[in-house]
Amino acid sequence: MIDLIDVQAEKPTYTIPVSRVGVRGIKYPVRVKRGDREIDLLTEIDIFVNLPSTRKGADFSRKIEAINEIILARKVVPSIEELSSEIAKKTLEKLNYSTNCDVSISADYLVEKRSPNNAPIIKNYKILGETHSNNNGKKTMVGVVVQGINACPCAMETTRALISKDFPGNDELLSKIPTISHNQRNLVTLKIGVPTGKSVEADELIELAEKVLGGSLYSLLKRIDEGNLVYNAHKNPKFVEDIVREIAILALEKYSDFPDDTKLYIESRSEESIHPHDAFAAIDTDFGEIRRSLKA
Repeated sequence: MIDLIDVQAEKPTYTIPVSRVGVRGIKYPVRVKRGDREIDLLTEIDIFVNLPSTRKGADFSRKIEAINEIILARKVVPSIEELSSEIAKKTLEKLNYSTNCDVSISADYLVEKRSPNNAPIIKNYKILGETHSNNNGKKTMVGVVVQGINACPCAMETTRALISKDFPGNDELLSKIPTISHNQRNLVTLKIGVPTGKSVEADELIELAEKVLGGSLYSLLKRIDEGNLVYNAHKNPKFVEDIVREIAILALEKYSDFPDDTKLYIESRSEESIHPHDAFAAIDTDFGEIRRSLKA
């Protein structure tokens, strides 16, 4: 029999605590049952714990064991956010030297929809479930990532002035119609905390994001649909700052009975068509802070 040394349990050379240590990108198939619908997802799981200054390393295998014991024992789960909560709880039970555990789960979410020309298509979203757990309790969030289109309002006003210069006498008309701007593919991430006794559906979050974006992206568009998509985006151009603020308002209205400490994270990233970089804005707050801001 080989006498194995527990290297992880040894004292480190430098007694400095580590805030997060763990593994990323663990892939597991998961079946989710929501109401009378079951969905098979290929999930990607990240899991981290804190490490005290007295310990050299964390037991990575125990994190994998925690995931196995939860997923393989439960053939069907009610949501990926609840799955993240259960994995976090199991991990802390196995690693008694850690006081915090963060679990993030993401998966492609394929939804059958209709294109603007009523053709059947498959749209791909990403759904997210996250849990931060410690000795004082846990915080769980559910989220989505949604792609859409928006048009830049700054470039539009500039081209409006240039058109007015080249074609004088048309200012009244120009003030009433959208003019030339550059399109941007926009990626929205929306995450909301789930209070005790409440639920948040991914489909609801997708609807909120798509309502604010200038238009939804489709793999199949006929010419008239392309025209309408671009035209509608230009009728309501938005900065990334506008997008996150408007989604925050819709989220507050949708979940008006959620308490002030409900966490809210929104980010908007525009893949710029005229710059070699992206535009980015984010709101990382809670419902109470937004409510207080609106009253100020």
